[in-house]
Amino acid sequence: MHGTETQQRIFNEIVEPLEIDFDTESPLEIIQKPGYIDSPVATHDFAAAALGAFGKATATIGQMRGLGSQAIRVDRRHAGLILNSVAYHFQEGWQLDISPVHTPVNNFFQTKDGRQVMYNGAYTHLREGILKFLNCVGAHDAIAQATLQYDAQDLEDQLSELGLCTSIVRDKEEWLAHPQGKAIATTPVIELRKIADGQPEPFTEDVIRPLEKTRVLEFARVLAGPTIGRSLAEQGADVIHGRHPYLDHIFPFEIETGWGKKSAYLDYQSQRDRNHIFQLLATADVFIDGLRHGAMKQAGFSIEELTQRKKNLIIVQLDCYGFQGPWAERRGWEQLAQSCTGLAKIHSAGKERLSLIPAYFNDYGTGILGALGVTAALIRRATEGGSWLVRVALAKTAMLATRYHNNTESPVPISQEDLEAYLIDQDSRLGLLTRVAPPIQFERTPSLSARAGTAPGSDTLNLDWDNTFSSSQEIPHRPTEIFRQKQVHWKANQTL
Repeated sequence: MHGTETQQRIFNEIVEPLEIDFDTESPLEIIQKPGYIDSPVATHDFAAAALGAFGKATATIGQMRGLGSQAIRVDRRHAGLILNSVAYHFQEGWQLDISPVHTPVNNFFQTKDGRQVMYNGAYTHLREGILKFLNCVGAHDAIAQATLQYDAQDLEDQLSELGLCTSIVRDKEEWLAHPQGKAIATTPVIELRKIADGQPEPFTEDVIRPLEKTRVLEFARVLAGPTIGRSLAEQGADVIHGRHPYLDHIFPFEIETGWGKKSAYLDYQSQRDRNHIFQLLATADVFIDGLRHGAMKQAGFSIEELTQRKKNLIIVQLDCYGFQGPWAERRGWEQLAQSCTGLAKIHSAGKERLSLIPAYFNDYGTGILGALGVTAALIRRATEGGSWLVRVALAKTAMLATRYHNNTESPVPISQEDLEAYLIDQDSRLGLLTRVAPPIQFERTPSLSARAGTAPGSDTLNLDWDNTFSSSQEIPHRPTEIFRQKQVHWKANQTL
């Protein structure tokens, strides 16, 4: 890899536990553009290294499928922009509104014993649950006053017992001494292990994109899980996203992570829909479970059930706090992963007030790592056979970042010139959509989404795998023109 020492170290830490041999004839170059995220945490270097690793694995699969070797390039500034891609997403020139993420309850608050806690109430039922517990209205001052009536540990324990989302703000050392921190401290940032035997399943050839004819079933909610499927779709995978129609959702996130996918309403408790899921599973390669740990198992989609029904299946599991320890089934979000692991304190060093890294670092970062885990599992399935389990978690991504906080560069703010360079326009069923372009540049197999983002459930009545594939690499997107034509309407600063 042609990158800095920090990028190489992050790259090595990510890929070495995967035990795969990359195609050495597909060189990776990281273009060292300046970053825009103001943090001592090496956010841009992490994004560039993780995307570079995913690019290397994807190119390796392409080489194994007869596409030959090809050079890979990742622009460091562009890579960092991916960590805020929902903040730069437009429909017909209007910025998508993710104001629920910035609800007053989503903030740091001081407790009676002088600690700080972070709440998350982005979903309506979570927000209402926290306010009901605190017995206050949803204004910042009211929440602050109510929080002062509790000790931090009591708040964390009682709200978590109710299925609500909060975390004490800890430093790195306190987290590593915590039972949950201890439980996941020795697990790699991407866990990959064989869970069932089977014959090797070599890659088919006669394709024009590295992941073409790879079938992916995705059951995940904002934001990290759907980023896995989107990343795979950008390299040619056939991805179906399923969600229950009546669960809370944040519409712009659904569009932003829905690129490249079919989107269907599926009720996991309905026998008819369960039968449909198992029918799709029969020819699937990958099953993404990004719901709270244990939820899909309770719905009848356990690892054992899935691997019995489909041989040589790759299962991806994603959650906030990892899959070992007392918090394995606890709900969590980006803000909580930053807070509990010490990442927020590292980011805030020298500042007057606590703050978060102004990016969805763990969400998008963990999604990229999950996609890398899938490609690694596909490579090992092709050579070793069997079913494979990939596990990633927001807190593990955050813990990796706590080891890389040597960034001293002065940030260069995003300009209109950057947006014109890094954003693309694409026609969709929702009109003209503008988003951050896929960040990995391949020499011969461009990253693209044949399907633009769409509304949830849009493909419910015509849901099946693709049986025909493009005979060309025609690119459906184009450099954005909405800024040059002065068609842009900004809502607000949508970064975290």
